[in-house]
Parts: sequence; structure tokens; C-alpha cells
Amino acid sequence: MMGGPAGREADYAALIAGLAMFRLNDLQGRPSDRALAAAAEVSPTTIGEWLRGVRFPQQVDPLLKLVRALRVQAESVGLAGASAGVLLEGQRWRRAYQAEAHRRANTTRTAVEAGQGRAVLERMRPGRPLSEVTDPFHLEVHHAINSPAAGLPMLPTYVPREHDRAVAEVVAQAADGTSQIAVLVGGSSTGKTRACWEALHVLRERDEPWRLWHPINPTRPGAALDELADIAPYTVIWLNEAQEYLTPEQFGDQVAAGLRSLLRDSRRAPVLVLATLWPDHWKTLTTRAMPDPHAQARELLDGHKIKVPDAFTDDDLAALIDTARRDPRLGEAVDRALDGHITQYLAGVPVLLDLYQAAPPATRALIDAAMDARRLGAGQRIPLAWLADAAPGYLTDMEWDHTGDDWLERALAYVTTPCNGIPGILTSAKTGAPRNQRNRPTTGHPSTTGQGLQYRLADYLDQHSRRHRAEQLPPVDFWTAAAVQKSTGGSC
Repeated sequence: MMGGPAGREADYAALIAGLAMFRLNDLQGRPSDRALAAAAEVSPTTIGEWLRGVRFPQQVDPLLKLVRALRVQAESVGLAGASAGVLLEGQRWRRAYQAEAHRRANTTRTAVEAGQGRAVLERMRPGRPLSEVTDPFHLEVHHAINSPAAGLPMLPTYVPREHDRAVAEVVAQAADGTSQIAVLVGGSSTGKTRACWEALHVLRERDEPWRLWHPINPTRPGAALDELADIAPYTVIWLNEAQEYLTPEQFGDQVAAGLRSLLRDSRRAPVLVLATLWPDHWKTLTTRAMPDPHAQARELLDGHKIKVPDAFTDDDLAALIDTARRDPRLGEAVDRALDGHITQYLAGVPVLLDLYQAAPPATRALIDAAMDARRLGAGQRIPLAWLADAAPGYLTDMEWDHTGDDWLERALAYVTTPCNGIPGILTSAKTGAPRNQRNRPTTGHPSTTGQGLQYRLADYLDQHSRRHRAEQLPPVDFWTAAAVQKSTGGSC
């Protein structure tokens, strides 16, 4: 007969005693300590001490693995009935464990036990201490362009802008004890996540034990719902790409409702929610509709929008130019970014390089032909017909044999796709029409051979090729295609 409490809520000591008796009597000592140790990923000695009640587990997950292993054994011998099921219920064990940790943290029986309880409670709080959050890329801040200069930090030197001042006000209110939310809204790679990262510096300098919680596993909304109820004061809730948490039909509004409740709960203040959204996602979540699938999200977000502009203002650029003297990556962005799109250049260029390096053979051949054309003297506008005729010469016989008839269309789709807010590897170059004629539609469609079309190569890849392809000689097809362009009056 099963020993120990089952049908009523029991404290941790009673539960562990009941579990030990159930294993000894009903399961005849199975699984062994060694088997349970393997399941819980601890030593057999630790298993024995847990079951005898002489040691309190420092983490709840290994204990739950132990309980699950015993449940599997009980099910295999037909003993997972009502009473055993209660004893082996994971949530019951989690509650008892947390209650015991609280008891140990508050007790004065021994300093060791109190310290043990406080350490367990700290580990059970969702998130990590801010002092341990040191890698911005783990929080989905974009990688930036590289520089040959030595001793540079992992991220380019930061230049605060107007939206940073708005974020700083929200963070200061949270630091002073009032729960707050800031929602940074802007296009791709405008610097939203980086601004949130910079805002953490204020909290790192505080005496309070600020933590950061970034729920992502197994799914973003699922992880948020699992632990929202356990969020404690002094927690930053990091919701980069907040639409991933708030738009799913099944859980999105539940997450929003949980966040609203948390922000209003003075017992758990202060907490700080830092969220980022693209403008179209903001519109989806804040527009009233019938039916209204995002009612909770709209109430959560309303009044907390901080707009992040696409481009640097003249004042921003002036500050950036001064800072660029200390960080060559910023200097490159100032020189090459279009229309003040500094952050897009810094974040988009590494993606362009990755796309180039991962391109299928025929697509990479087209890019290589464009690189060689530019470094060997071609103008910025490169005829597509030249590239299309030259690219096959860059392929091996086997690569060409495996290239489909639509390779050029596929390659163009790949290389013209924008990346992180900047144009793609190749950009269609419009003819130099007068301003008053720019909106006039053209007639007809270019042929699939690319006759008449011209493309620009991304500046960074042009620069990259001059460094890394300087010693490479283009194939004969490249020169033949260049001669054809010259003879037909094309630009080369």
C-alpha cells in the first residue's frame, strides 16, 4: 500500500518521506539510486540523501526529473492510480519545493539553512542577474560590421538620440520603484534593440538586485505564460520582437493580460518591460477590430510608444562624426550609408556578407562577376546582360550541369532582396530620367536575358572584393561578355 500523504497538500518533508516509502514498499526499491541519479543528472549519493531528507535540492529541475522517473516506473507496473498520481504530480512538488525554500530563507534555525534557502529562491526567480547579462547578441542585438582596427568593443560606440532620452525617462521611473513599460517602434535595424541594451546601464549601477528575463523556450509566448506568475521585483522583461509574444491567437492576449496584471501589482514592483515592434506590427496590435483579437495587447501598449526614426538627423550625424574619430566602424557608416541610415548599414552589411558566402553556385557566380566588373574598372551601373553572360564561366562543369534554366531569375530574386533595412547585394539602377518623368510607367517588360537592365553592387561587397579578390583573374567568359557589351554600346 502506498505510504505517505497523497490526497491533501503536504509540506516538502512529508512529500519526500511519502515518496521514499512509495518507492520502498510499492515499487520494491525500484528504480535504483543509480538509475534515478542518471535521470536526475546527480550522483547516487545525492539521491539517497534527498530521499532520506538530509539534503535539500539546490535546484528544482533535478528533483522533478527524479519524480518523473518514479512516475514512469509506477505506470509500468500499473500503480499510477489516483493516490499515486497525486504524490507524483510535478506541479505539487514544485509548489512544495518553493514553499520549503521560502521557509528555509526565513528561518533562524541555522545560518546554513537560511543561506541555502535564499540561494534556492534566487535561482528560482525567472531571469538572470544583470551582472551576468554581458552578451548583447544573446538578446538579439544585431552584429555590426567588422574593422581591422585592434581593441574595439564588440559593439560600435553608441551615439544617443532623441528616443534614447525618452527610454531613459521610463527606466529612471522603474529604478525609482514604479513598474513601467517602454515600447520602441521602428523599422528593421533602426536601433531599437540596441537602445534597450544601452538603457540597462542605469540599472546595472543600482544597488538593487536587478535581473533580466528573456522568455524564449520552448516558444516565446509559452515561456512567458509559464513564468509570468513568478516574476519578482527588480526584473527587466525583455520582449524583443514583441509581436512574437502578443499576436499568436492561442496565447497572445493571455500574455498581454498577464503583463498588464504584473505592471499593476504593487507587491511585485518595480518591474520594467522593454519591448520592440515594427510599425506594421504596432498597427496590428493597437487597431480596434470586430472581433477584437488583441484587446489586451492594445491596452498594454497604448500610451507607451517610443518612435525610433529610420535615419539620423543632422544633429545626430554631427555627434556621430565626432564619435567616428574613435571608432572606424562609425566612420565607414558615415561615408557609405545612404540618407542617414546609419544603423541599417552597421547591421545590414554583415547579413549581406553572409548571404554572399551562402549563395548557391550560380548566384554567387553572378555576384562574383559584378565584383570583378567593379574592381576592374566598370562604372557603378553594370549591365545585367554582361553579368548573365559572364556568370557561367565561374562555375565548374558539374555546377553548370546542375543549374536549372531559370537560374538567372532565381539568382536575381536572391541578390535583390533587402537585408536588415538596407538594399540587397544588387540593386536595380534606374535610368537617369528627369525628376518630372520619374513617375511615368515604362512600357513592356525586359527580357529574361537581362537586356537593358543595369544593377549596382552594394558598396560594402565592392570594398570586400577589392580586398579579397585582388589576386583572382576572371574567366574567359567575363572578358568575352565585356567585349560584347563594348561592341554593342553598353557601359563597361
